[in-house]
Amino acid sequence: MSAAEKATRTTHALIFELEYVAAKTRAVEFESVKSAVGTKGVELSPIMFSRSGMSPLHRSAVTDVLTQAGKKADAIEKAVAEVDKTVANYCENEAELDSGLAKLIKATQERGIPVVTFTALPVATAKKLMARLGLDALGVELIIPEEVKESFPRADDWLKMLKQCDKEHSTLVAVVSSQVACKGALTAGAACIVVPDEYTAFQDFSGAKMVLDSLEDEKPNAILDLTLRM
Repeated sequence: MSAAEKATRTTHALIFELEYVAAKTRAVEFESVKSAVGTKGVELSPIMFSRSGMSPLHRSAVTDVLTQAGKKADAIEKAVAEVDKTVANYCENEAELDSGLAKLIKATQERGIPVVTFTALPVATAKKLMARLGLDALGVELIIPEEVKESFPRADDWLKMLKQCDKEHSTLVAVVSSQVACKGALTAGAACIVVPDEYTAFQDFSGAKMVLDSLEDEKPNAILDLTLRM
């Protein structure tokens, strides 16, 4: 590796959301939360779910939906446990790596640039998902945040994660799926590619370099040329 390539590796990085960009987990969360709150007499629609905040913490997600529907958020332990179990099972046994992301990772690594992912999942589930998607084998670094709050990842979360993986001074391209993640990444200085899902499609992504229905919609090198400013 040349000196210029080594310099690039230390000054640039690609970072993406593990469960929402790589594995499309939000649809699974919706169905499992819908089932959970159904036991409380709430018929959850995609719009209601979107408006609830869609916290990655399932206890908060269930509580927010019930509160929004005017129901008491008590005795929800069983419901939350069921959501946790459903999501964990999907991550371990059913999730597939987004094909567009796989191509973007390969193109990034061909430039000698490190690829990092972060998660709000419990450690054990995140590691099983990394193995399931083949991201371990691809050499993608996993960041487990020290703390995950009800609304995640905000700007302070990004700054802590970047410091954790020694990328706080790197030129970053962040691939995210929600307004919260986009605004947090922008505040932390990243260039953002947003790939919303059906629950986040109507959110505000002001400041993003690209908003794509799918990473397959744009060639990987076009994305990198636009965002990494090499």
